[in-house]
Amino acid sequence: MKKPIGPYLRELWRRRARQELLPFTCWTFPEYRPWWYHRVLAARLDRWAATPGSRLIVCLPPRHGKTELISRRLPALLLGQNPDARIIMAAHTAALAEANSRDIQRIIESPSYGELFPHVRLPRPGLRSQGRYKRTDEHFELVGRAGYLRAVGVGGAITGFGFDYGIIDDPVKSAEEAQSAVFRERVWEWFLRDFWTRRAAGARVLVVMTRWHLEDLVGRILSLEGQLGQWEAIRLPALAENNPAEYDPRRPGEALWPELISAEELREIQRADPGGFAALYQQSPTEAGGVEWPPEYFGPWLWVPHEEWPDRKHFSALVMAIDPSRGREDAASDYAAIVWVGLEQKTGLIYVDADLAVRPPMATLDQALDLWDRLRPDFVAVETNQFQVLFAQELERRAKQGWQVQLPIVHITNYFPKLLRIRRLGPWLANRELRFAETAGAKLVVEQLRQFPQGQHDDGPDALEMALRVLTEHAPRRVETLQYRPGSRFSIPFEWGR
Repeated sequence: MKKPIGPYLRELWRRRARQELLPFTCWTFPEYRPWWYHRVLAARLDRWAATPGSRLIVCLPPRHGKTELISRRLPALLLGQNPDARIIMAAHTAALAEANSRDIQRIIESPSYGELFPHVRLPRPGLRSQGRYKRTDEHFELVGRAGYLRAVGVGGAITGFGFDYGIIDDPVKSAEEAQSAVFRERVWEWFLRDFWTRRAAGARVLVVMTRWHLEDLVGRILSLEGQLGQWEAIRLPALAENNPAEYDPRRPGEALWPELISAEELREIQRADPGGFAALYQQSPTEAGGVEWPPEYFGPWLWVPHEEWPDRKHFSALVMAIDPSRGREDAASDYAAIVWVGLEQKTGLIYVDADLAVRPPMATLDQALDLWDRLRPDFVAVETNQFQVLFAQELERRAKQGWQVQLPIVHITNYFPKLLRIRRLGPWLANRELRFAETAGAKLVVEQLRQFPQGQHDDGPDALEMALRVLTEHAPRRVETLQYRPGSRFSIPFEWGR
């Protein structure tokens, strides 16, 4: 039996419980037994709540206590500290969000909560009938104050409601949803167009989830690299890794919560389902068994800063490849990719830069002409499988009209599936023969290479493969030995200098 604490210590605990999440949780839930990482998480959440405009991502394995702290105790504490706070709390279904809302209401009505925040009251049924205050599972208000909590499922309507604190807890409920590109896009659109637009000035945003896929909500947020503001991310794998984060004191191989699930049990799960374990338990969907190339292929040697980039004269050959996208099989969100590669004379290394954007074909054509005028590549490779043959013809026509030149276009008809073509890049990566510019386009190409074939987009790697194919097939040969036939897809109309 637990020994009761004295009045002095109890008063200290009560004061801390009004200010900090972990003491609050233990005060309102006496049976709660925090493990070390719960303390780490609670401290980060306290900092998040106290910092206007903060954005936090928390990735934890399933059943490791994130919902208790984040979706039950945290909202109750926030409303106690600021009864005028407006909270929107989302989960993968409305039923789960509303269940969490009921738990929060029970916490607020508990005697232990009343000792901390005696002036915070929920409406009684009588007040509800008078229409002054609302109290349902999906929406409740505080008596005499402006604060409320609205609980919704991902995709649910929140029009007309703003938030000071926005919390999303596990927006994906199953592997089937996680593997559906349509569902992932639906979640992303709801996040951007509905949830994100409900922020008040200085609003805090919190996303907590178990990872499922590279392109899940957390993956999409992190891939934007600050376009939605600066996010702090806490990732706690079930089994400690070789290079743990500074807040993780474990030795490699140790379980995150051995009282819940031991390291041996975790390894059994890993042996049975390596891909699912990497994503769900290790929070590393990149390593979930579906990516083509290991992380070692993408070391720091891959990148070349701007000041070290070779001049054009140092390239013995330069090839630009264009994948206009927007063919019949392309999604509306696919990138139009322009990738250029140069063979450096002294080292024999291939230098890669790129321009990727979601844009219509005519905008891609304008950008390609601008890049050609700046780079003056020896060859311009264009995929001409579908409508792209019209793109290539228009490119030639515009070049003749604007510069009175015949572009050195190589028409490429791809017969092998894209998956097989992109896999040809493996030896280049393994042998460390590629160098990438530190530009947004080149970084996106590398990110797509990292995620291949699990990622949603592979337009950059596809254009890169075409550029390397033309470089290796035609750069070693003197062009004057070829017979150029205008309009032919199999001849090269350009003699490049040495």
